[in-house]
Amino acid sequence: MKRFDAKKILGVLRVLRSARRPLGGARVAQELQALGLNLQPRATRLYLEHLTQQGFVENVGPRGRQITPRGIQELQKASVIDRVGFTAARVDALAYQTTFRLGGTSGRIVVNASVVDPYALGAALRETEPVFRAGLGMGHHIAVAKSGEEFGDVQVPADKALIATVCSVTLNGMLLAAGIPVTSRFGGVLEIQNSKPACFTDVIHYDGTSLDPLEIFIKGRLTSVAQAARTGCGRIGVSFREIPSAAVADVQRIARKLQRAGLNGILMIGRPNQPLLDFPVPEGRTGMIVAGGLNPMAAIEESGIPTTNFAMHSLVDFERFRPFNEVLNEL
Repeated sequence: MKRFDAKKILGVLRVLRSARRPLGGARVAQELQALGLNLQPRATRLYLEHLTQQGFVENVGPRGRQITPRGIQELQKASVIDRVGFTAARVDALAYQTTFRLGGTSGRIVVNASVVDPYALGAALRETEPVFRAGLGMGHHIAVAKSGEEFGDVQVPADKALIATVCSVTLNGMLLAAGIPVTSRFGGVLEIQNSKPACFTDVIHYDGTSLDPLEIFIKGRLTSVAQAARTGCGRIGVSFREIPSAAVADVQRIARKLQRAGLNGILMIGRPNQPLLDFPVPEGRTGMIVAGGLNPMAAIEESGIPTTNFAMHSLVDFERFRPFNEVLNEL
């Protein structure tokens, strides 16, 4: 009798729920790899058949399979312990799949997707302007898609608009391509004073959560990104990462290139083997603080415009993005 792994079952259900549309077995297998789960297409189809028999998934013909209400309930009931570490695995998998390289204008980057009501799109985008100008996002590029349009492999839901921002995991991918491994430690809320990082007020470690920390901080009203952008004092979402101390000079050089490309989100690099804002690092490592790609969305939420955010949503070609000021000028 075929035995099915509980984590892989959970992964298949998560992929189908996130897709919000039917997927074929090959596509489900591809998405599972982005979550750090290695399941070949043939094995994936066996899992889908099993979940269909259980009533968690339904077959909708040539379009593939989609999750059922019962499957969503099962996913919600799943033990949190089974999902711990999911975020850390996804960070590493997406970084590995990033294909954008410095000096180029194309290649796949990791993106965050946020959904707003279309009537609020103009006001929402205007809320992001101070954040980008203050350098509190991951670079200054953005993409917009309206109801029914395709963005990457996703179709924007009816009566909604999508705002996409560059996810800071893209930085991991570019450094990895340069031969520099990056360890993502935690997501945190960073207090800014006089436009400089001061201290952390809240942190969630990636290897101890099933959810993206910045999504939690935004919905928990723990940020004041708009205030930080306008006054230089406030709280923003960031990621704490570690790099080899031997690579600090190379990372600083790459950061300057990223700045020119409009993709830099590095706020602070510590000293080798020394704590950074009171957080210790192992011997031979150096701490680094990177702005959260969802910070512009936090400013929108703070303004009273509801958002639905999907951190580390997918990989999309960089050509789909433009500088934020160009997008705003078209409003």
